[in-house]
Amino acid sequence: MRAREDGSKGKEAKMLLMDLPTGMMMEILSWLPLKSFFKCRCVCKTWLQILSNPHFAKLHLSRSPSSILIHNEVPKREARYLRLYQIVQALDSGFIQIEETIFSPRLNLPDSSFNLVNSCNGLVLLSGTERKLVYVCNPVLGEFITIKVPEEDNRNSKAFCFGFSVTTNQYKVVQTFYVNGEGPKAEVYTLGTGSWKSLGNAPFSISLGCTRFNTFLHGACHWVRYSEQRIVCFDFEKEMFREVPSPPQYKHEPNDCLELGVIEDSLCACCYRDDDSYRFDIWVMKDYGVKESWTTQFRIKHTFLSDSHCDYYYPLILLKNGRMLMSYNDGEVVCYNLKKKRFTQTDIYAKKDHFFIVAYTPCFVSLKDVAKGEQISR
Repeated sequence: MRAREDGSKGKEAKMLLMDLPTGMMMEILSWLPLKSFFKCRCVCKTWLQILSNPHFAKLHLSRSPSSILIHNEVPKREARYLRLYQIVQALDSGFIQIEETIFSPRLNLPDSSFNLVNSCNGLVLLSGTERKLVYVCNPVLGEFITIKVPEEDNRNSKAFCFGFSVTTNQYKVVQTFYVNGEGPKAEVYTLGTGSWKSLGNAPFSISLGCTRFNTFLHGACHWVRYSEQRIVCFDFEKEMFREVPSPPQYKHEPNDCLELGVIEDSLCACCYRDDDSYRFDIWVMKDYGVKESWTTQFRIKHTFLSDSHCDYYYPLILLKNGRMLMSYNDGEVVCYNLKKKRFTQTDIYAKKDHFFIVAYTPCFVSLKDVAKGEQISR
């Protein structure tokens, strides 16, 4: 009797949920963790249609919490996988619950070795190890586009970054390269056009590895010119390169290092000074593009993990309870308590030696909706 009652209650609850208006169903489902989405897609055709709706994809993207995407280049078998780490729970006690999702070849990714370049709005740019191909990928949906990189003119030092134009609602890949010892040149590929467009001579090239901490902001991808420690960017709206004011507090000295990131929708810069290897400052540009708006947000000392004079920490995610997740020496992720001013280790670390890492926002935006005309692989 009890079994029948329990079963009846289950059916009644399911019927009540299915009877909700579509808009309300979208609201409820948009708050679910990523792994729950995968299960919901298999419940019934109605739920699959809801989760495949472009409106739901935009709603979910606006609420999707920042996560961490890691690419291990060694051992070799790991070079074909991406690992997603989501913060499921972060308690004031210091406990952090982390959920891992593995994106694999054939199911989610191209069946080849690649490099992780950067991400934008939940989509990811990967480049072939020889830079003859690049891939725009949504690993959550297991969709990707293969783009052939032009090889004429004996190009070398090719570098890429990926971004989005709000004005035209288009995703773009920009590359810089050198030919015969001349200055850098640039080309841009707009998804859906099927071709690269020349931008002619470029004032500077993209720095390799510049985008590992998700520096896409206000329609531009930012990086540091290491030879001069200047902040520059590519504006995907205007398809042009430009310079962004550096922090006025920063005095470029030999062996000093400046790294960029994004914290709470503001450009941030980490300064590592050669004369004080156990401390670094994090500045935040409160008013984008205004030099005087750079503010010293955090001053962090880092003497707890090792006695090395070459330790580097890069901010990834600022949690709501006064803690920050950081990459430590490109080999593990640590958590810094901004109030207690101390570090704790997490369970996220490189499988061997080091990893490549970006802050990432999972999404259900289908490439079929943002790259019409492209051949999409699944």
